[in-house]
Formats: sequence, structure tokens, C-alpha cells
Amino acid sequence: MIFSRLPDTVTRPLARSTELVRGAVGSLTWGPGLAIAKPTVLSVLSQIEIGTLVLVDEPAGTRTVLGEDVPFPAPAKKLLTKKSGNGVSGVNGVNGVKKSHGANGVNGFNGVNSTNGYHRPSTNRSPPRVQLVVRSDAFWMRVFLFADMGFAEAYMLGEVECADLTSFFQLFIHNRDRMNNGTTRLSAVSHALSSLARTTNTLSNALLNISAHYDISNDMFAAFLSPDMTYSCPIWRRPTLHGSRDDDDGHGDFHGHDHESLEDAQMRKLDRFIDGAHVKATDHVLEIGTGWGSLAIRAVQRTGCRVTSLTLSREQKALSEQRIADAGLADRIAVLLLDYRSLAGHPACAAPYDKIISIEMLEAVGQEYLATYFACIHRLLKRDGGIAVFQCITMPEGRHEAYSKGEDFINHYIFPGGYLPSITQLLNHISKESAGTLIVESVENIGGHYAKTLRLWREKFLANFETTIRPALKKEHSGMADDEIEVFRRKWEYYFTYCEAGFVTKTLGDVIITVGREGAMELMEDIPL
Repeated sequence: MIFSRLPDTVTRPLARSTELVRGAVGSLTWGPGLAIAKPTVLSVLSQIEIGTLVLVDEPAGTRTVLGEDVPFPAPAKKLLTKKSGNGVSGVNGVNGVKKSHGANGVNGFNGVNSTNGYHRPSTNRSPPRVQLVVRSDAFWMRVFLFADMGFAEAYMLGEVECADLTSFFQLFIHNRDRMNNGTTRLSAVSHALSSLARTTNTLSNALLNISAHYDISNDMFAAFLSPDMTYSCPIWRRPTLHGSRDDDDGHGDFHGHDHESLEDAQMRKLDRFIDGAHVKATDHVLEIGTGWGSLAIRAVQRTGCRVTSLTLSREQKALSEQRIADAGLADRIAVLLLDYRSLAGHPACAAPYDKIISIEMLEAVGQEYLATYFACIHRLLKRDGGIAVFQCITMPEGRHEAYSKGEDFINHYIFPGGYLPSITQLLNHISKESAGTLIVESVENIGGHYAKTLRLWREKFLANFETTIRPALKKEHSGMADDEIEVFRRKWEYYFTYCEAGFVTKTLGDVIITVGREGAMELMEDIPL
């Protein structure tokens, strides 16, 4: 945080200079700078003790093993009987590790096996062994100057390759305490430059800049989501001890040998909200964050209630209204292009709502507006017997302070302005902004269910990229060059694996919080009295 105390008149020009440096990394010959950057990065990587990183430096022609030097495990048996395709040996021909190409089969890397040709995390607890291939010396400079953000950018730009990013992230999470102690020059440089980067919303590189600013169409999301178009964590049905399935309690871990569809798991989650809020036919439900209308449609189909749903996306509004009309529910569901802060006094809010539901929208509120959000919930929910249910991705308490002061790949490239609160932070705001009148009924962490979901989304995204996503990008942005499209693809692949590793290791959580007013007797319906 070297520059964090300097006035804006100093930090703004420095921040602009920082962005110029980030954009120039890949195009310069660094010479003496590389002589400092490379050994510094290697000194940090040498702190790996759990698991193994095999580092192949193509420009230097070297191979370095860091951490535990144990062999890659033998190929595991496949979960499916489908014959695998033609796996390509090596990470682009390096060291005999197979890399997936489209729907081609993959198995045997880092104790993982394949489903439809994509890496699947191992269910055992052996330390990960991962191979990283450095394609360009720009990689060392990016990581030296910008740490984890530099690694993300190097991957997006093809300066480094990894056949199993999920296991790579798990490796670093397992060794985080050893590698992030702030004692190395890498930590000092990256923290200083990160503090500058937080003063600006501009992106660092021409390719990164262009790919990050293109609007993403409904067609792209449809290419990897399930048919219901629910873009949030589902609840998978868990296996019982006898191999059957427990449909009444789907909140345990999912072990992968079941053939339940993602759509089934999403419907289970939506039903959890409808049942948790005890939605009735006479209720007027407010949904904050429409998505593509799956919750509103499901709630009305099941209960006959009325739903007013808020979104800030014109594309989502158009498609959700089409889906609602196709379901014959246009008379029961109203989708408004409106910010939640503007709803009070709007004709759609003639009276407080009986129930409020918000699914993974809180992450977009921002730290500075959490109090405002829950103050609005307090105003919009009826005072006698109202019930609200929220779902939100969360950051663990122990990492929350450092996270709040920094910037990561997700809030820079995927959800600009996004913020993951802690559970304590959410509960404190709920209590304070409602003057204690919103009583917490339950807090349930379903984050473990996200890992499988993110893997399935990634598989569909990659499988459909050439046939669906690339043409959609070209159609909407005719000037988008092939290298820009490749950066876009790698950015989203990185995003899916980055998040998957976070949920697998419980570095991230995803909670469902149910609150009710005094007099919410419906919350007692499932309890023997």
C-alpha cells in the first residue's frame, strides 16, 4: 500500500501510468527487468509445500519441479462408458499430459477423469500436481508487477498455459498462507500497484479492454445455462447411504455418479425459495434481480401468486418477458426496468409486498450500498408477517478485510463494481437497517453445490463456443478480431475454473438467508406445535 496515502492529484496520474505499464508488458523486451522479475516470482513459487507445480519455461528451455516431487497419478477409470475422442498428447505437445480439444476425451491428469472430454476434479484428497507452461517472458513481468491479476491477464493473452486450471487454483489456495505473507518483493510491488489500480476503472491492455467491454448477448448465456436460464447456484440432490436419493433434503454434497440434470437441480433451488418464503396464491411477491425470469415463472406456476420483478438489463427484460408470455403468465408477472432504490412511490408499489426474494443480486449492490439495500427491503416488505429470502455469494470472515481493500480478477473483468460481503456483514445490515424488525429465521450455506455447476457451465461453454458463441459475438460485433474472441474465450474459461476452485476449497460460500417480521406465522407451518 505504498501509494495509498498520497492525494488524488498524485495517484490518478500514477494509476494511468500503471495501466500503461500493464498494457505494454506483452510488447516490450524487458532485459534487466526480467532478471529481477523471474527469480522473484520463482522465489515465491518455491514456497509451495502442499502439492506439486511442474513449471515448463519454453523460452528458457527449462523444466522446474516445485513442492512435493511425486509422479502424476495413473489414469483413473472413466465415469461414463462413452468412448473418448482423440486426446492430444502434451500441453500443446509438452511432457505427455493430455489437453482437451472440443469434445475430445481427456483423462489421467492430476487424478482427474473426463466427462464429455473436460477435466473433472478428483474426489480424493491427494495434493494437486499441476503443470504450467510459460509461453512468453511477459508472463514473469505480469506476475511480478501484478501478482494474481497479472497471472489472469497472462492466461487470457496466451502467455501461459495450464491444462487443469481448477487444480492449479486449488494448489495455490492450499499454499496461500505460505506464499502471501507480504515478505517478498513480489508482494510489495503487487500491493502497491493494486492500490493504484483501484483508483481507476480502465483496463490494462488493448485486447483485454475490447473483450471486457463487449456486451454479452442472451444467446451466449443460453449456450451454457440449463433450459430454465437460471444463472445462480442450484441445489443438487444428495445420495443416501443406500444409494437411493433423498428428495426431501437436497442440501448435502453431490458425489457425481447421479444423472440428475442441472435443470432439475435449479428447480430444486427455486422451490427452496418458494417454499422458504411460504408463497401463497394471495401474495404479491417482489423479486429483485429478474435474470431471465425462471423464479417468477416457477413461483406463479406453483402457487398462482403475483410477481413484480426488477432488472437493470434491457436484454434480460426482453427475453424474460418473452419467456413469461410463452408460459401464459403475462397477467401475473410484471418485469420492470427499474433500480430497487427507485421502487418506493412507483405505481407498481402501491402497497408493501408480502414476500421479497432476491437470488445472487446482492453481489452487484456494492459495499457502500449494502445499508441502502436493506433499508429498502425494510421499507418495501409488509410490517406484519412479511418474509424475505436472499441468496448471496460470500467471502469468509478471515479473508474479508483484505478482500475489501483489494481488487481481484472477478470484480475487474467479469463483474466490475461487484463485491462479496461476509455473512456477519449481511446479518448486521439486516438487523440495523430494519431496526431489529427483520428476524433471521435461517442461514444455509449451499456453496459446495456450485463446484459441479461451474464445471458443467464451463463444459457447455467450451463445447458450444465455436458453433454458438463465436458466431453470436461476430454477429453483434462485426469488427471483433479473432485474437479478441480468443481472449474472451480464455477469460470465461478462467472465470469458471477460478470460481470452481474457490467453492471446492470453501474459500467462497453461497448462503440462503431467510428473515421474517414478527407475526410471520407461516414460518411455523412446518413445525409441530
